[in-house]
Amino acid sequence: MSERNQKSSKKQNGRQGDLGYQFGLLSFIRPGTVLRLAHRLPTTAVRRIPRTLGITLAGVIGTPLQAYEWIRHGRRRAAQPIDQPPVFIIGHWRSGTTHLHNLLSQDPQFGSLRMFQALAPDFSVSTKGWLPSLFERFVPTRRPMDDMEWPMDAPQEEEIPLAKVTPYSWYLQFLFPRHAVSTFRRSVLFDGAPRRARNEVKRKYDQILRTAALHADGRRLLLKNPVNTARVPLLLELYPDARFVFIHRSPYEVFPSTINLHRKILGLTALQSVTDDDIESNVLEIYGHVMRQYLVDREQIPAGRLIEVAYADLDDAPEQTVASIYSSLDLDGHEQAAPLIEAYVRSQSGYRKNSFGALSDRAVELIEQHWGFTFDEWSYERRSAGVLTERVA
Repeated sequence: MSERNQKSSKKQNGRQGDLGYQFGLLSFIRPGTVLRLAHRLPTTAVRRIPRTLGITLAGVIGTPLQAYEWIRHGRRRAAQPIDQPPVFIIGHWRSGTTHLHNLLSQDPQFGSLRMFQALAPDFSVSTKGWLPSLFERFVPTRRPMDDMEWPMDAPQEEEIPLAKVTPYSWYLQFLFPRHAVSTFRRSVLFDGAPRRARNEVKRKYDQILRTAALHADGRRLLLKNPVNTARVPLLLELYPDARFVFIHRSPYEVFPSTINLHRKILGLTALQSVTDDDIESNVLEIYGHVMRQYLVDREQIPAGRLIEVAYADLDDAPEQTVASIYSSLDLDGHEQAAPLIEAYVRSQSGYRKNSFGALSDRAVELIEQHWGFTFDEWSYERRSAGVLTERVA
């Protein structure tokens, strides 16, 4: 993307663009999900009451569409098989998961959950002929946190639809950020959650994937969801032969990029007031939970079904890194996909990364204090210097 186009895109993301993002992210949350979160509504900031009412109204409007889809396509969705083991891309936010997802999605053997399906999970089959074009009229085609392409047919992560159909999704912290850590523990680690919570997440997650498989005409699913980094056992229960690609990145780069992500998204979605200190504290603690859980759970993944890749390698040599993924996971089709992947890499050559400047001494100290175990695990040099840049999340 040229510098001129990038500047033009950013101009779109003013008030009108913000409303478009909100329309996509906050619409069609099930009224039942909202009701089950009612105990948190008293903590809503007064100036966010209109946003709360908008979420509720959009959910009510979607209810007849949900009922129609259940009557017309419910059995078809439920009966859709997932014949081939999914490939899960995992890793902490801002570690390169989206970039890797986009690269591998160039292979036509893979199907993915698409943006439109994520925004309207309860009726994506019956409305696929007209609702995507409606979304396109309002939702900007680039992401608010990094100006990456975000069209309706782009691959999207499953946590977005999961947050619309159940209260047990960590992405609901984007509504209630002051409860981010407890939401993660309850909905991902199931610490303090009722016994039915885990089964509900499994059931609804599987429903989301079966619908994605239906849209993809049964092709093998390629999925990206950073939350799944801490959900490996649950995924293995559902899909025992699944493959996993874990991507990691220098903590010095992940930290400012994740802070930026939360600031941008919370400005569009939060119902509670939140400070920069709150965001920083949440990011530091959640990263520790996610990565420590992964280090424990990865031992359950059978040999030959997990590969760990470094973001730096993907950024420096994307074609070679992708080739190693196909080889390590025994995936067919690389020879046919390679020219498409190379063409995608060339198409992204004009993309300009965000720049966050040099980390303060305080930030470096916090990162090393809270995330030091990852430096040792993946051999990152401590106290790296210079301007920090990013490509994708």
